[in-house]
Amino acid sequence: MSYQETVTVRRRWNGSDVAQIPTEALWDFHFRNDAGGVCRALPRAFLYAHVWCDKLPSGALGHFCREGPPPHDLLVCILPNDNATPLYERLRAKTRAAGST
Repeated sequence: MSYQETVTVRRRWNGSDVAQIPTEALWDFHFRNDAGGVCRALPRAFLYAHVWCDKLPSGALGHFCREGPPPHDLLVCILPNDNATPLYERLRAKTRAAGST
């Protein structure tokens, strides 16, 4: 049996719903301080990544595939307080490797 490292993610930096997903299910790690859409600006830049919704438990983070057939590309927030420091730092380093800050 192999160990699969998981990361805790949220849809929004201040959201209360969290989900555990495999780290290898995430891609496009980046920092953003603009929520986009009609939301107000974020208080600071947070680490975000993308994940396909079929990598989440059903209904996790309030996603129920109402937008059409799955999978959907979801943007998730990764907070340092939700994850162990070594894991968070490894994920943060993926942004530097891709040229982000």
